[in-house]
Amino acid sequence: MTNDVTDYPHNDLENAAYFFRERLKKSIAERDRAEGIFLDMIALVTMTSFALEGYVNALGHHRLKDDAKAWKSFEWMPVRKKIETLVSWYGLTIDWESRPFAIVDPLVRLRNLFAHPKATPAQNREQILVGTHNEFVKLLREHKPEYERTLTWEFANGAYEDVDSIWQKLLGASGINPFDVRSGGSQGFEYIEHVGSNNEDEVTS
Repeated sequence: MTNDVTDYPHNDLENAAYFFRERLKKSIAERDRAEGIFLDMIALVTMTSFALEGYVNALGHHRLKDDAKAWKSFEWMPVRKKIETLVSWYGLTIDWESRPFAIVDPLVRLRNLFAHPKATPAQNREQILVGTHNEFVKLLREHKPEYERTLTWEFANGAYEDVDSIWQKLLGASGINPFDVRSGGSQGFEYIEHVGSNNEDEVTS
């Protein structure tokens, strides 16, 4: 039996991101503000950020698969450093301050916050304000953690679009056939000989 298959997890991660994005687009278009809409946005940006790293890892592995030491060094780089390495390989010039590459740092920060969650005290522990009782109550109700202030539909949807654009730019510059970074390969078995039980051998001998 032979199995010459390579699995690229980014294939499933990009499909998961697409699934959550389409569900969110439908909810927003139909003005369906279900309780789970924010959770879908968490899932969307998480899958999008995982897909981004999967993309750059796939390109890095394609180039370095025969050099274990170089691959290990690449594998442990931060995402931005991996992209910088790919860009240098492909002779590209990019602008980290403009779309689509400007999304990389904020997206990775948000991903890291979800991957390594830590308690975060409110930025303003005590304030002196002037206003009415009702205004103060409203301020308290509107408190949001930093990630919730960042994680809007505009951010999540823009991140999805920008990561896809980054992938297309890097893949195109690499010259790699898109099918070569899709999960798949060849597998099968070859019949050698029939091996029967002792009783079966006696009957057929």
